[in-house]
Amino acid sequence: MVMRNIINYRKQAYQKKGLFVYLGTTALKKGYGMCFDMGYLTTETGETATDVFGARGLKVVEVPSLVNANAFAGVLTQNYPARTSGLQLVELALPGGCAMISQRVISSINTGLVTCIIDTVAGGGLSGLFGYGGLSGRGSAIPLQTLAAATKGDLALANVTGTATGVYAAGTGLTTVTLTGAGTALGYVSAAIDASDYELTVLGGAVAATGHATVGRATQGVYPVVQATGANTFTVTGNTGDAAMTTFLTKKDLLKLAYLCDGKESGLSEYVTPKVSVASQFVLLRGMTFVCGGLTMAGDSTATLADNTAEGSKDSDRKAFYALGTNVTSSYLVTVTSGLKVTGGALANIDFLTLGEYSVLQWNGNYGTGTAGLWRIISGTATEA
Repeated sequence: MVMRNIINYRKQAYQKKGLFVYLGTTALKKGYGMCFDMGYLTTETGETATDVFGARGLKVVEVPSLVNANAFAGVLTQNYPARTSGLQLVELALPGGCAMISQRVISSINTGLVTCIIDTVAGGGLSGLFGYGGLSGRGSAIPLQTLAAATKGDLALANVTGTATGVYAAGTGLTTVTLTGAGTALGYVSAAIDASDYELTVLGGAVAATGHATVGRATQGVYPVVQATGANTFTVTGNTGDAAMTTFLTKKDLLKLAYLCDGKESGLSEYVTPKVSVASQFVLLRGMTFVCGGLTMAGDSTATLADNTAEGSKDSDRKAFYALGTNVTSSYLVTVTSGLKVTGGALANIDFLTLGEYSVLQWNGNYGTGTAGLWRIISGTATEA
């Protein structure tokens, strides 16, 4: 191989790339993660579940979701427009190399992880973005750029405490968001200014005073910013929900350099908001669940960690939870169907109440023809019972 410009070559990130088939019709954006469709089949001869059908062998890719979260494929290297039908070849940067990723959280160079997100509710608009670091492996990445919150910076403001509040106006189609310092961070000085080069990413949230179960829920998604209207206010296009929110303000289509981890599957990540005295079930059986906080709840929000259905005990069969914020009075309570405490003894549930509480579990079981097994806590600070 002839190096025509060794200086420029030295300054280019190492990438591994491949072309894959995308059968969906929605538009795809550069920097978003994608997953393999390991169950792809049709009713055509030679393409059913009992056939040797090569298209399901790491060829067809999809937007990240519950069904493919344990089959991370890579990151889109360019934008692809929406289509009405047919197939499209898309290029991905592959694990084991570097990529420009759609990162939405604070990071330090070569420190920690960021992890690909799936929507908790289908079509939520977060799938493929990279948020807080979850478990290691495919689907997580090591940041190769420092990204700090800074006034008029790439990331203007991060709010994980659930204190951003939105009020939607149907007449204008805009939501006014109130968050201490947000307008100033977007460039407000003394008069409303255009802030359309930013977007608001909503991870979750609810009416802070009640953690309401049915109304007053934040709507996950990415919302274009319109104006910074005051030191603590700004407007976005669309309805975020009249609720307290966990949010990030970043430049539109923000991309940052990262190394895409290889090896075992991380299982990706998701964000769930508790509901007062009702179940707020997470989606991922494996991978990372971040619990949004900042709510006052009159009763525990519940969820169930079912037994793993995978055959055999594998390193990738891990499940983790982390509390992004503190909830008042009541908790996010996870009932474990079959489990052991970190010290041994039966594990009935795990209680997440305070910012920073976490739990990491490993599945052991389903060997051979057996279907029995246990989740065992291998590390954690959340209350076990």
